[in-house]
Amino acid sequence: MSTTTLRTELAGDPVTRRRVGIVALALTVTSLTAVPGGLLWPEPSGGGETYTYADIQPLRDRWWGLLVFLSAALVLNVPAQAFATCLLVRRRGAAWATTGGVLMWIGTALYAVGGAGWAAAYYFATAPGVDPAAGASVIDRMAEDSLHLFAPMIAGAGLVAIGTIVQTVGLWRSHAVPRWIPLGAATIVLTFMIPGNGVVGLITALPMTAAAIGIAYYAWRAVR
Repeated sequence: MSTTTLRTELAGDPVTRRRVGIVALALTVTSLTAVPGGLLWPEPSGGGETYTYADIQPLRDRWWGLLVFLSAALVLNVPAQAFATCLLVRRRGAAWATTGGVLMWIGTALYAVGGAGWAAAYYFATAPGVDPAAGASVIDRMAEDSLHLFAPMIAGAGLVAIGTIVQTVGLWRSHAVPRWIPLGAATIVLTFMIPGNGVVGLITALPMTAAAIGIAYYAWRAVR
């Protein structure tokens, strides 16, 4: 199905146009605002994924705010992309788009819960009224129990990535958008091989951000 055919099928309903416009706007704004997140992400002093009390305590407010913001943005961004893709892929590839969207929604819930819990745990363990030795002990115990600390986030990230790849298959098969959009979205696999913080993380995020904005634009254009 071409973009012209899809636009003919969906255009004309002002209610649908407004609803899709809201989703497209949310997808665009959250995609853009999440890009600098990797530059603000603290680097563990010991390497790896876990942090010490000394890593978190001086940055506790930034750490909490960043994780809460990114978790909230994720809840808006990923379901919006999943919905917009399902709107675009209506015939050939529709089953791929629907299946991928379901996986993305479930993954978003798991990741957001894990991220917000992680932020709160580190924030309260490093509070000014908490004895530093006690706070450090709590954070050290958390670092030793990576299963409970990271399992929801890892599972959520995996489901979002798999769901995104499944949806890119639907987008590719549907011909509803230019080819560069599913190719850009598919670069999400790089986030499992390349660190997400710093300049490298910023560069990695650019193709995904461009693809998300492209999906938002074509979804809005289809009902305009």
